[in-house]
Amino acid sequence: MRVTQTLLSDRAMAALRESLGRMAKTQNQLGTGRRINTPSDDPAGHSTATRLTARVATLDQYDRQAAAAQAPLTATNDFLDTLGSLSARAQELAVAGANGGLGAGERAGMATEVNQILEEVVGTGNTSEHGRYLLGGQDTRTAPLNVTRNVNGDITAVTWNPRGVDGTIDATVSDGVTVQTNVGGTAVMGADTDPTFLPTLLIQLRDALTTNNQAGVSAVIDQFQTVTARLSGAQSLVGSQLQTLDRTAVANDTARTAAKAALSAIVDADVAKVAVDLSQQEAIYQAALHAASQAIQPSLLEFLK
Repeated sequence: MRVTQTLLSDRAMAALRESLGRMAKTQNQLGTGRRINTPSDDPAGHSTATRLTARVATLDQYDRQAAAAQAPLTATNDFLDTLGSLSARAQELAVAGANGGLGAGERAGMATEVNQILEEVVGTGNTSEHGRYLLGGQDTRTAPLNVTRNVNGDITAVTWNPRGVDGTIDATVSDGVTVQTNVGGTAVMGADTDPTFLPTLLIQLRDALTTNNQAGVSAVIDQFQTVTARLSGAQSLVGSQLQTLDRTAVANDTARTAAKAALSAIVDADVAKVAVDLSQQEAIYQAALHAASQAIQPSLLEFLK
């Protein structure tokens, strides 16, 4: 095989281009700090890195969903405390009002306070968080409690939203972990047809105190025990969901740290080693460039052949 000047030039240029390509790849690794920048750098490693990146993104999404669930659950826990305090005060007034030594005027004063408690209970039951009613079930845009008033403005009846207030709203906060972010209205106050429905009890107590009906006042005292137990159950549910959020937050953080560490081990470059490699490649390139310039010295005669 005859080795011509053209053949030497082509081979030298090919070698130089290959050397430049390696240098460009190494410079890219040094600039990005990543060993894998394109799938061709390491197909298997790139595939694994893609899966790990998706895993981190999933965990981040879980965190956003957990944060979104935390707010309504915390607000629900707060208003359940308020309802518990209001119910306890109403029960105290019922016990005091059942005292046979009281007169009509004293019971009328208690009735005024019970009426105020009733207004607060309804207002608390219609609590909203960022425009969404907490006791509305899945119908979060409609006030869950509706009231009927007499000519004096006093509440005479309270009913739930007829479309229902017990629909659950769930959020997935980790792999296989779902939390209920709301509590059904009837689980908190009872059905509006139930004699222990908290607003109904308050109306009954207020009216008995207003009319100086000692027996009527006494009749509602024991029913507050059901109210208390129901509120306690609702608080336990909310508390367990908040604890679940706390546990999954820790688990998600651990999983994210592990995924990021694995991802870093695959894609991150050893910067010190890459810098040394680049220096060596530059030296080799310069040497090859010098050697090629010496080996390839075309003459006019070679160009004319």
